[in-house]
Amino acid sequence: MYKQDYLLYLKSLCLFQDINHNLLKKIFDASKLYFRETNENIHIHNEHNLIIILTGNVNVHMKESNGLQYRIGYLKSGDVCLPSIFLHTHVNHSIFLEVTQSSAYIEVPFLFMRNLSIKEPVLNRNILRSLHKNLRGTYEEVFNLMS
Repeated sequence: MYKQDYLLYLKSLCLFQDINHNLLKKIFDASKLYFRETNENIHIHNEHNLIIILTGNVNVHMKESNGLQYRIGYLKSGDVCLPSIFLHTHVNHSIFLEVTQSSAYIEVPFLFMRNLSIKEPVLNRNILRSLHKNLRGTYEEVFNLMS
């Protein structure tokens, strides 16, 4: 499937609800599309990029400097991840994403999105909603692992 094939799908995601088509097209043009197969890792090209899962499922793992790693969450189609959120609160740790089902995803520069959201309050609201949903799910996952 080609990048253009995902443009209509993006409109259905929480992140892009109520966004006008021209703005969505700008965001889409600034993004990069990637594909990964089951058991591959998603390489984080820039921790400040938004990663949007288009298809498939991904486990989010944290790796400590001593080599220990643990799963802190998962992402499914339509979910958004901003790795820098985890890395800024966990010094000397790294994040990696393990594909558990063949996946397509896009990376969008977060600074680009932030600059657009300053002028577009609906986009700002959607970014906050999307990240909140994923953070809440991750914290529930961590809490369940600790119980």
